[in-house]
Amino acid sequence: MSGIFDRLNAEIDQIGDRVRTAFESSKLHLDRSRLVGLRSKAAYKLGMLVYKKERGAEANQAEIDAIMAQMDDIAAKIAKLDRELDDVHGETVSVDEQPAPPAETAEAEIKTPY
Repeated sequence: MSGIFDRLNAEIDQIGDRVRTAFESSKLHLDRSRLVGLRSKAAYKLGMLVYKKERGAEANQAEIDAIMAQMDDIAAKIAKLDRELDDVHGETVSVDEQPAPPAETAEAEIKTPY
């Protein structure tokens, strides 16, 4: 009888661990999404300042430098969250390790409906 309760207790512990992992992961993903949004806004501002500068309008270099520093800070925070997500999931995935193999070219036959 105690074996059943031990097994039930172990199952409940596993479910609790999965729920905790899902909660931590969700929180980290929300934080990451917020930072990506901030990075997008900063990139837009930077792009507009560079556009003005390239078109000959007055652009404050100190403002450009400040936005660049802000983007560097956000990128570092995103990288930190990515590492924390890897730790939560117990895996490391990197997209840029190997490029995708080149696609094979194919010929297509186009038929007109007439």
